[in-house]
Amino acid sequence: MPAVIEYGARRTLVVTAVMLAALMQLADTTIVNVALPTIDGALGASVDQGAWFITAYIIANVIIIPLSPWFQTMLGRKNYFALSIVGFTVTSVLCGLANDTTTEIGLRFLQGAFGGGLMVPAQQIIRDTFPPAQLATSQSLFALAVILGPTLGPTLGGILTDDLTWRWVFFINVPLGIGATILTMLFIRDPAAPKRIPFDVLGVGLLALGLGALQYVLDEGERNGWFDDSRICLATITAVVALVAFVMWELFGARTPGVSLRTFRHRTVWALAIIYFAVAGGIFALIFIQPQWAQTSLGFTTTLAGLLLMVRAGTLVVLFPLTTWVTSHANWDMRWVAAGGIAIAGIATWVQANVMTTHSTFAALIPMQILGGVGYAFIWVPLSVVLFRTVPQAEIPSALALTRLVQQIGASAGSAYAATLLDRGYNNALSGLAGSINLGNNAIASYVTEHGSQAIAQLTQMVSIEAQNLAATEATRFFAIATIFAAVLPFLLERYRGQTPVSALPPPPLPAPPPVAVLREKVSTNGSRVTSA
Repeated sequence: MPAVIEYGARRTLVVTAVMLAALMQLADTTIVNVALPTIDGALGASVDQGAWFITAYIIANVIIIPLSPWFQTMLGRKNYFALSIVGFTVTSVLCGLANDTTTEIGLRFLQGAFGGGLMVPAQQIIRDTFPPAQLATSQSLFALAVILGPTLGPTLGGILTDDLTWRWVFFINVPLGIGATILTMLFIRDPAAPKRIPFDVLGVGLLALGLGALQYVLDEGERNGWFDDSRICLATITAVVALVAFVMWELFGARTPGVSLRTFRHRTVWALAIIYFAVAGGIFALIFIQPQWAQTSLGFTTTLAGLLLMVRAGTLVVLFPLTTWVTSHANWDMRWVAAGGIAIAGIATWVQANVMTTHSTFAALIPMQILGGVGYAFIWVPLSVVLFRTVPQAEIPSALALTRLVQQIGASAGSAYAATLLDRGYNNALSGLAGSINLGNNAIASYVTEHGSQAIAQLTQMVSIEAQNLAATEATRFFAIATIFAAVLPFLLERYRGQTPVSALPPPPLPAPPPVAVLREKVSTNGSRVTSA
């Protein structure tokens, strides 16, 4: 398998194609959340129906992610990447044109399926485009997309919804998709020709059923009262049975498994799966909590709440050269780097919880956003570098797909538990605060006397806002503690310091053909013609 290392302008164009595709997909995971109330109103959807605009997308996404290595082998990496970009772009347009709830949900499912095929090939392409000595540079670039995408989403969604219409939340993908497709077809090269392999029908069916049911539980559990709801109980049982059957079939029954679960035999892969689950859960929980808190407790606009997240993402951009420099040292133990990043992110979250009040200003929140960005800058890149340095080249696609899947499930689990904490925390805080509101309290009595008939409504609103703030503060503290404890997880990885092992290196480029001799004729001294090179 020849290497596809690029140099100069061609490398820049390949990286641009990958970054456009990755940003497009990752931003879409959060951009629709902001516009959801507007979409619900425009399409006449109930709150429960509108939630499926997000749930359908994520279910399809998690089903396709572990299957992406199979599709790459069948279609070729370049072709599958291009197909995913085109499919994502076309379904984005159709989502923006939809006029009823059922159509929108179906199109969001298709969009999620095409989006699930973008991230694993993208990370491989950007890695293979750089020589092995620049592994850290390639992964630093990809990490920018991983962090910038979800944080750009709320800001961009707010601006588009406020200044244009909700349909532009989907139409914004069109120029990105067209640009990424053109660059992919013109400049990205395939490292190997497509290869026909059997389709694991039973395995894929069990996987789709199990992951779909699991994602339904995570997305709809809080809204439906978790296990008080018979549908959630049924979905949980379905997920457990289907996923256990899937694992048994893939390991012991399938002749050509659709998902290479045996890749988990590598310590790097199973350890990274645990780390990614924990860290992604904490990060996406904060992305879920913070914008809601800023809008409900502080009265921020959607755009301003999104800009708060952008401060953290901007820190990563500024630190890009330092991140690359640190992770370029092959003799440094990357476990300590990742552990330090996770610890800093957790501490920043804890300190932020201590300044969360109903009167916090944008400026007061910036320092902790910056500190959190410093932590995030040193999490994803060193972990990616460890994966590429230690997992054999042939198993990289499977390793990326499996760890990416677990990361996505962790993000969904974190968001789901954050919603649970906010809901329960609000109810508990509201009960406690409401009990202190009575006319026996001199301050309350004076307020009622001063404001007359409006006092009750105003007090109710003030109590509700304060309860929301307390719930968000406690939820943030919980995830801060969880993140700090997660700082020990990188030490599950095997200690690795030194040069990249040969088994993990990309193959060398194909040798150049020998120079062709140029034959020339010359006349000898005796008058005959002689041919020479």
